[in-house]
Amino acid sequence: MRGLGRFDRTQRLTAAHQIIVLTGYFEALSGVEPPIDLRELRLVQLATGQDVSGERLRALASILNDSDVPEVSDPKLEEFYASLSERLIGYLEARGPLGVGVRETLQQRIPVAAVRQYEQHLRQLAGQFPEVAFWAGRHDNRTTQMGLAGLQETLDHIASGRAPDERRQALARRYRRILDRPVLAAGDVPEGLALPSLAEAYVNPAYRSYSVGPSDRIDDESFWNPIPVGEDLQSFLISYLTSLRVAEGPLIVLGQPGSGKSLLTQVLAARLPVTDFLAVRVVLREVPADTDLQSQIEFAIRDATGDHLTWPALARASSGAMPVLLLDGFDELLQATGVGQTDYLEQIARFQEREADQGRPVAVIITSRTAVADRARIPRSGAVAVRLEPFDEARVDRWLTVWNAVNTPHLAARGLRPLPLDAVLKQPACAEQPLLLLMLALYDAADNALQRHSEALDEADLYERIIMAFAEREVRKSHPELNPAELGAAVEEELLCLSVAAFAMFNRGRQWASEEELTADLAALLEMSAPHAAGFAKASSPAQTVISRFFFIHQAQAVRADLRLTTCEFLHATFGEFLIARLIARELADLAAVLSVSTSRTRRPADDGFLRALLSFAPLTLRGKVVEFLTGLITAHSPQLCELLLDGFRTAHDAQRDWGQENYEPVRLGAPARCAALSANLLLLLLLPGSRLTARALFPDATFPVEDWRRHTLLWRTQFKTEGWRNLVATLRLDRIWNGDERDILISSCPGGWDPPPLDGRWLSNTPPGATYIGWRRMSTRELRRESYFACDLGQDYAWHGIEPLIINLDRDPDDAVNEGLTEFGVLSTNSIALSVAHTMIHMWLKSGEGANPDELQRAYRECVEAIERGRQQEATRSRNTHYSRVLRQLAADADRLPKSFRAELLEIFRRSGLLDVSSPHIEAWAAHAFGDLDQD
Repeated sequence: MRGLGRFDRTQRLTAAHQIIVLTGYFEALSGVEPPIDLRELRLVQLATGQDVSGERLRALASILNDSDVPEVSDPKLEEFYASLSERLIGYLEARGPLGVGVRETLQQRIPVAAVRQYEQHLRQLAGQFPEVAFWAGRHDNRTTQMGLAGLQETLDHIASGRAPDERRQALARRYRRILDRPVLAAGDVPEGLALPSLAEAYVNPAYRSYSVGPSDRIDDESFWNPIPVGEDLQSFLISYLTSLRVAEGPLIVLGQPGSGKSLLTQVLAARLPVTDFLAVRVVLREVPADTDLQSQIEFAIRDATGDHLTWPALARASSGAMPVLLLDGFDELLQATGVGQTDYLEQIARFQEREADQGRPVAVIITSRTAVADRARIPRSGAVAVRLEPFDEARVDRWLTVWNAVNTPHLAARGLRPLPLDAVLKQPACAEQPLLLLMLALYDAADNALQRHSEALDEADLYERIIMAFAEREVRKSHPELNPAELGAAVEEELLCLSVAAFAMFNRGRQWASEEELTADLAALLEMSAPHAAGFAKASSPAQTVISRFFFIHQAQAVRADLRLTTCEFLHATFGEFLIARLIARELADLAAVLSVSTSRTRRPADDGFLRALLSFAPLTLRGKVVEFLTGLITAHSPQLCELLLDGFRTAHDAQRDWGQENYEPVRLGAPARCAALSANLLLLLLLPGSRLTARALFPDATFPVEDWRRHTLLWRTQFKTEGWRNLVATLRLDRIWNGDERDILISSCPGGWDPPPLDGRWLSNTPPGATYIGWRRMSTRELRRESYFACDLGQDYAWHGIEPLIINLDRDPDDAVNEGLTEFGVLSTNSIALSVAHTMIHMWLKSGEGANPDELQRAYRECVEAIERGRQQEATRSRNTHYSRVLRQLAADADRLPKSFRAELLEIFRRSGLLDVSSPHIEAWAAHAFGDLDQD
């Protein structure tokens, strides 16, 4: 091991481990009685299936590394030893019969004994070489939980001690200085506060890790749920960076915005010992996006050191140090450029393969936001994904301990208290992400507002206070002369711009918007233009003016064709969702105020064009959180505002629709999509204060208002994305009612979701209460099924598929006469409920099959017979008897479970119908079983 580079050391230790795996087996085998003659058996040939006679030790190590010998502490080690025994049994049987008990010993005792021998050797190897201890999970995990300091300490202990050259030293100096810098730029911190350094404030997060392949959906929450949480990230990184797999594919680090992905790459670049590692951090937002990976690496090296170095020259001069490339911000590369990068991870794998072929194995760690991880294909082998977990209570406590230690003197000087843990934990959505946790701390540091109001604050109140506080601080920076009234107006103007930014993302169906898109929206909606630049400085765009003031807006950047492309997104999506709801609520309040002073004399209409423009691109239910915030922010509507919203809903589909702001077009949509979004959103706003509306109230001039409602729902369903449509259906409750003899519906808001009641046959058949006969529907089952099949309606297809065998059985008789069991409804004499023949027939069959008690079974038969009897006109004897014959067939099987008196009633019904007069051996046989014990002719 002396004098070896980092990767050579890893290879040698891996080979040593493979040897102790095999040694453990043969040591266990040596204790077998009677002894087995193994003089002609080559150990490696048995283990690997390859003949290595005459090969040298290096070739032996190469064969072992390529074999199926398990890795360190593999839980399947005993299975591997069992497979060796099976090979050995085959070898021995080829030379003669096995002795008594030898097979049993080899199959059962030897694998267990071999594991014990292996464990002894592993303890010895791990005691001598710390990386083996990390591979086996047998290290001392009492390392510091802050700043990955334990990683540096361990890797320093096993470092080769080779002195790095000046180029590696230059990179290392650059990265290490970052540890001493504050975690946030000084301009974002209020006066009188101190910020901890990165080394002090970085809390090692929990994580989940998995070896992934092309078919794994690492962007999906359900993919990660079964994977256990690891508490010691730095131990995982030590194990990974000192293993062979480090050069086989990239390590993909995933997390939410503000989870600390970029900080992880900064801390890791600073902590890796320069004697054994060559760390190169590539910030993808700062390197050309339209070049290859090697060019991006060389650009980052020049940016960090000022030297023009080629990658091969730097890697060759590393003197055995393991190169580690830290590619930060793959999601920014995708987001800012809009260019497809689906093969970027595969490019990394190919780069690693090329470097390994050239004797320069390299590790690559790349970070990305979880939500866009599906935008690149995962290499077929070698890739590992790690997801950073939200902070738990213990990690929040560690972070607060550092924060309070640094700031308690400053707070005490102003008569303020340190921030306690319990106040922070009451806001879990913010506390679980490091950057949002810092935002809470900065908010409380002004006047202990978080502590004073923690009991009364709901999520909307918290966001209102935080955003207002940060906006006020930004306004005061540039305009300290404003009086309170002017300050309030300026703050509202800031929040209006932020809300437009939130809509810029929402109406485009994304969590982000580009600088150009936001600038266009601000110009169209607020008539904002770029300010004049002073001197030679380049004027900031309206978008830059808005987003650069708030650190809770993340700016993603990339460089393409020498142009810097920028996008923005909120660090937590809930900020944007709150701002959307806030702007809508404010606009409704302003409209109500205008309407309250409008009179017939002044005839001054309220201008709702701004609201219509915002609401005509996407349903608000696309984000359930928006609806949740609106429910709390909208308390009541004035009659005038209700009438304005109703009028907007009724005219949303006018051919000459005025969309409010003609220059505002975040996405190109056809008129149907915009009409759908506007009508659904206006209806939602009408109902959220707790109002209820009927279809007749929505469509007062309609002949059949329920049909108008159905046309609206079909439009919404076809124009909305699945999530927007399903959330709309879950949010707006519908009750089917009667308005006199007219079918109607009652719509109300139900943000918590609702379950529909059982279907009402009378309402389905448009038969008012009190009618005793419904009869045959005018539409046949065949027509219904054809319509559903033609429309490719997934929900209906599922329902049809489930009942298809029953409907085919019910709706055709042997002579091909149509029997509409699905659309025939009969009114029951007991409770006036209308049920279809198909419904009662299926219910009867199920009750029979599940062994229902006689009363339940009798009730099911009675309902079925009544539905058949009352669901057809009296002259439809043949069709009705086709259904009766199915009842008779089932009755023959259930005769012993039903009382004679009830079967006598059925016998009389069948006789009146003429069923028993039909010449059919089947009917005669069924009747004999069903009624044979009755005292009848």
